[in-house]
Amino acid sequence: MNSISQAFETSKTRSQRIYRWVSAWLSLSAVIALLLLANSIRDYRFVSNLIAREQVRHKMSQHAAALEHQLRQIPIDSRSNSNPALDDSDHSLWIELRGPDGKVITRAGQAAQRPFSDEQERTQARDHEPLYAVVSTSAGDTVVEVFPLHVPFGPRPASTPPVPNVAEPNAPTPLMLEIAMPLSAADPSIFWPIRRNLFINCSGAMALLVTIVIAGMGFRSYARGKHLEEQLEIARQVQSELLPRLTEKFAGVQLATEYKPAEQVGGDFYDVFRLKNDGLALVMGDVSGKGMPAALLMGVIHGSVRSSAWAESATQHESESQKLNQLLCERASGERYASMFWCYHDPTTRSLHYVNAGHCPPLMARTRDGKIEVSRLHEGGPVLGVLPEAGFQQIKRDVSVGDILVLYSDGLVETTNNKSEEYGENRLRDLLVTITEKGAGDVRRAILSSLAAFSGATDPADDLTILVVKFLSPDS
Repeated sequence: MNSISQAFETSKTRSQRIYRWVSAWLSLSAVIALLLLANSIRDYRFVSNLIAREQVRHKMSQHAAALEHQLRQIPIDSRSNSNPALDDSDHSLWIELRGPDGKVITRAGQAAQRPFSDEQERTQARDHEPLYAVVSTSAGDTVVEVFPLHVPFGPRPASTPPVPNVAEPNAPTPLMLEIAMPLSAADPSIFWPIRRNLFINCSGAMALLVTIVIAGMGFRSYARGKHLEEQLEIARQVQSELLPRLTEKFAGVQLATEYKPAEQVGGDFYDVFRLKNDGLALVMGDVSGKGMPAALLMGVIHGSVRSSAWAESATQHESESQKLNQLLCERASGERYASMFWCYHDPTTRSLHYVNAGHCPPLMARTRDGKIEVSRLHEGGPVLGVLPEAGFQQIKRDVSVGDILVLYSDGLVETTNNKSEEYGENRLRDLLVTITEKGAGDVRRAILSSLAAFSGATDPADDLTILVVKFLSPDS
């Protein structure tokens, strides 16, 4: 049992370690997916603002160029007395033309604020660098840019008559044109490529995040299932520890067993142990259902059989059967019951004392007067755990050297072939007639061989347990 305890602790530690690593990896993947989603949105906003800003600036520069061209068409002597018309129909919030002295010459719209000083404007114009800023207005983010217009403004001095076909001299200080236009004035069609990329990136990030969530939920189920599988394996080891090894030699009998649960743990059980009077106890039971619930109930019954003094007398045997029946009626659910055949062999009187509590009747094969007889040991009482007031009766059978007793669970006789036919008790009876001269191990192998030939490749639907006992002389 120490090895089982160590296996349990090792399995638990390994499962916890794997769960922590996978959980950390899934958490990191989720963080990466969220960062990818946030970065996609951030990049879209940055790039869209950049594109919108550049398009709006392009529109404003075209407007400034058009206004400069308009001013050049006005005769130079008339420019100081002529206020050019400012068109704000192209989504401009305001347009303001200022003279070299900083005074407003003309204006369209109402300027919300002036983001630049006169010194900044003159410095940027002198260095031929753009001067713009994005400010917040009632219309949202707005681009405000100042354009220098190199157009002479004011009357020409008398000493400098105009020269035909000669360009006008540059003004010493340019006019300043301030234009404000919201980012929303940008053409929406230019955003389609980056919106498409945003949709693809966000879809990928969301798909990754959903996949991680599903994987996390699935892994939790997998981890629970894996842990349960490991627990079932440990339960199988515990159950196998409860079954007799049959390494001990029992005088007067030859034993052979076969135990194949349909699942990792099962509801079938058997036991063989020596009694105080050198007798031999033989037990076989079958709990309804399969798997862990059946195995747990099997453990209860197995413990009760081992701990009670049921083999001391017929009365004790019958009373212990009633107590076990009442225990199962009180503690097990109505859907859980058990059948059990328990007996003990008295080598002194060469007799077999048994109670069959609703179990598959064991078959006793013996030779009498040159004929082989096969009888059923079916007397005793009903199954355990159904009728609280049920009574049980011990039956005594004489045994002789060479007699063969076969105990089995319903997994043997109810095995079906591909035609849905059951193996049945009659096939087992017919087989025993032909092998009574063989030893217990040979009988077990013959039964399994016959069962395999009958069922073919059909998977077993129930637990299979066989216990073969051949009675020998007491000195064997």
